[in-house]
Amino acid sequence: MRVCVSSLKFSPAHVSHMIAYAKLFREIGFEPFLWLEKNYEKMDLTNEFQVVWYQGSIPDNADLLFFANNSLVNYRFFKEFVSKGSKAIYLYHEPWERFDKYLKEGFKQALKATVGYYFSTKSLKYVTLVIVPSGYALKLYNKTCLKYNKNVVMIPLLFDDELDHKMNSNTKVHFSYIGHAVKGHMFREYIELIKTIYLKESTITFEIATRTDITKLLNHDRILLEMIDKGILIVSQGRPLTNEEINQAYERSFCVWNVYRRSTQSGVLPKAFMFGTPVIASNLGSFPEFVRDGENGYLVDDYSFESLYKKLILVNENIGIMSQNCRNTFEKTFYWKAQVDKMRQIIENVLK
Repeated sequence: MRVCVSSLKFSPAHVSHMIAYAKLFREIGFEPFLWLEKNYEKMDLTNEFQVVWYQGSIPDNADLLFFANNSLVNYRFFKEFVSKGSKAIYLYHEPWERFDKYLKEGFKQALKATVGYYFSTKSLKYVTLVIVPSGYALKLYNKTCLKYNKNVVMIPLLFDDELDHKMNSNTKVHFSYIGHAVKGHMFREYIELIKTIYLKESTITFEIATRTDITKLLNHDRILLEMIDKGILIVSQGRPLTNEEINQAYERSFCVWNVYRRSTQSGVLPKAFMFGTPVIASNLGSFPEFVRDGENGYLVDDYSFESLYKKLILVNENIGIMSQNCRNTFEKTFYWKAQVDKMRQIIENVLK
């Protein structure tokens, strides 16, 4: 049977999930191929799977359709596909929270989330199965979305293992921010924290890796410019970073900032664990499900400098054992091979 693993909205972060699911489907006996929006041509896609570019109509040679993220046109193809008697699965990343939760990330994000929710509900009505990425997301789904589709399961965000050599905690030297530089991920708070650490003459170094253009911020902040000039802060920004660049940033880091205003999931979290990198994360949403305090990271309620700096020092002092704990968490939770048995059982039920 052929399974179509698809994304019709360009989002570089979702390539990892699509490849992981393609490998997972192949492991349980399917023949997977990718059906993608044309902008994915910019990405360094694996040559393991056939790629079909989206041209307005659904592939006619698929037995199962899997959408890896939301798109404004998803529902139309779900409806068409299911009407032919075929099966469809939707990876629903962020079930709806209260509107005021999104407003904490800014009006633009709140509007974007509202539109996304509207089109997701249209999709949910047609799919055979919904996958959500955390227990917290499942709780939200049961509260706000169950009326659209009762067939829902929880599977953590899945990744392939991109660490292709022996891990070395001695090379992990930076406290890093990796991902979109946005209000919802408390980027400004990270900036103020690293500036304060620097001014206290700490030996800690830092790295920022983001596709967000932060040129204006950097050019107007004397302290940041000084940190960059001294090599204390490394910055890659303002363009889509290659997967290799992103992976190198994770590997160079002894800790990654994962402090969010809300979270049903975080792609940064499993990617950090993949490279044996602990996180400092907000004690809210889905984070407590995956972050074991003092083992693979720290959960924080107190965002004061003293509290955050104390946790950062603890991570740095214990990076050897914490790094191995992170790898163990990745292999047992987020690595696609860890979900083979569960997915096989789910697919058997879907295809009944």
